[in-house]
Amino acid sequence: MLIACLFFPAISKAQNEIDALRYSQSYYGSTARSLAMGGAFGALGGDFSSLSMNPAGLGVYRSSELSISAGSISRVTKSKFQGNSTSENKFNITLGNLGLVLAKTNSNRDANWKQFSLAFGHNRINDLGVESYYEGMNFNNSITDFFSQAVNLDGGATPSELATYYPFDANLAYQTFLIDPSATVSGYYESIIPSGNVQQSRTFSSKGSQGEFSIAMGANYQNKFTLGLSFAFPNIKYEEESIYEERDVDNTVINADSSADFKSLRYTQLLTTSANGFNLKFGMIYRVTDGIRIGASIHSPTWYNMSDKYRSSIQSIVNNISYSETSPDGAYSYKLNTPFKFIGSIAFIFGKKGILSIDYEYNDYTTMKLKANDYSFSNENQTINNIYTKNGHSLRAGAEFNLKPFLFRLGVAYYGSPFNTTLDMDDFDQQVQSFSGGIGYRINSIRFDIGYSYSQRNDIYTAYTLINQTVPSVINKRIDHRVMMTLGLRF
Repeated sequence: MLIACLFFPAISKAQNEIDALRYSQSYYGSTARSLAMGGAFGALGGDFSSLSMNPAGLGVYRSSELSISAGSISRVTKSKFQGNSTSENKFNITLGNLGLVLAKTNSNRDANWKQFSLAFGHNRINDLGVESYYEGMNFNNSITDFFSQAVNLDGGATPSELATYYPFDANLAYQTFLIDPSATVSGYYESIIPSGNVQQSRTFSSKGSQGEFSIAMGANYQNKFTLGLSFAFPNIKYEEESIYEERDVDNTVINADSSADFKSLRYTQLLTTSANGFNLKFGMIYRVTDGIRIGASIHSPTWYNMSDKYRSSIQSIVNNISYSETSPDGAYSYKLNTPFKFIGSIAFIFGKKGILSIDYEYNDYTTMKLKANDYSFSNENQTINNIYTKNGHSLRAGAEFNLKPFLFRLGVAYYGSPFNTTLDMDDFDQQVQSFSGGIGYRINSIRFDIGYSYSQRNDIYTAYTLINQTVPSVINKRIDHRVMMTLGLRF
């Protein structure tokens, strides 16, 4: 029941704990080289992805560079619901990065500060596009039970009040004859579907991404320390469409007094989110020996200004008559603070033969916060504190083998669950495992890299929640196939 109420509730209004998590997770690999090595670049540098991970990596550059990365992501979602299995695929062309690094060597060889770098450009840090579909029979309840229960638990409402207080859900159900006023309790409502026995399905489609434009600087001190600082301006573009349907496939769903012969309903929800934000990143890399480097970086929270637009509608067929109702257009502006992050890294340099790099990342998901001038978000922020973990861990490792003029790369990454360990969710807690590889080619000042990663995650989605009733959940397995190509020119 706890999972059903808190973990991916289906009738999700905008601006809740699910949105906070969606925009607080980032996955490194904006260039082909970093993607192929699992994103483990915290102690290496020399790659434009460093701006989003450890800006001290800029101090490693010995020459200026212009780079661009482009690729594709194929995201497969396999769903299981009430014994039925379905699969959907989302394919998207992506721009991983576009950036310029300007490096300057100090002409005074005796100076302590040996190298300076300035960089600016854009890195993609998360892909938000997903498509999924499921269907199956529910013999116990209906989403119409949720609509009526939501009003009843609030103490009831007159039909005229429904449009004011429930414009995006219960009022639509009332206007399309899916819930009726109770015959016994004034202001209460009853579903016209007495006990389920309906085929339920949901089609979900989203598109969008998170990226950040960064301005960063790095410096090299005595060829021992490199320091870096970046000012990042993240942005979000996200759109989703959810189409939930119920059908009486056996022609048996008639209410108790036979006044309502239910045939079908379609509940459509649309959401568009745009956001701009700001964060700071500071990092260092220390060269212990010629073969060992250690790195550390801290990321401030990202302070987002969010803007949502949303709309919903219901179409129904009752007593062989079609009904339709659409909500008003909703809009809301609010703020989101994402967690502080710490990344610790170590890299082993085997001369000109190869590299082994390992990154560890920590963040506290309970520090995510939603804010607005006209609403406290106290319930949502308390839910964030209850269901998310204080100990978010990620581990990434990558290796590179230098066989001039080719370089071969392998990587692995594990992103731990963002959820509290007291929630018993077995394997459906959004852990991410990733395996990657790639190849690079160097000739004079030109470099070309190609990287591939395979990753998977599992989660649970519950279409709606009811007090004292079990609602069947869909189990989703998401598999990502990502390809990235990078062209770089050093000068």
